Amino acid sequence: MLLPAGEQAVVEDSKLLDYVLNPEHPVGRHHAGLFERLLGITRVNYEVLKEQLLQAAMSVEVELGRPNPFGEKFEMRCPIRGPLGTRPVLAVWMREEGQASPRLITCYVE
Repeated sequence: MLLPAGEQAVVEDSKLLDYVLNPEHPVGRHHAGLFERLLGITRVNYEVLKEQLLQAAMSVEVELGRPNPFGEKFEMRCPIRGPLGTRPVLAVWMREEGQASPRLITCYVE
């Protein structure tokens, strides 16, 4: 199945800049290190990741994630291309209760 309302998916800049690609975030720094070493994606060129995630939201199959009291979670594995090559990335999306648009809640290089 495709991500419900994938054409309306939201990837907030702050999610990528302040968490996923932030080398100083207590949790995100581990993700940031992998994105930089394996793909060459950092906060400087985060748009590369954002654009590919938004494209994947409309075209890549998802699996229903663990039940969540706040809404539906979906897990997507998609190839992400950066300056250093292409790697599979797990992206987790959530469509909150009462909202039509799914939003990215995390992603990391597998």
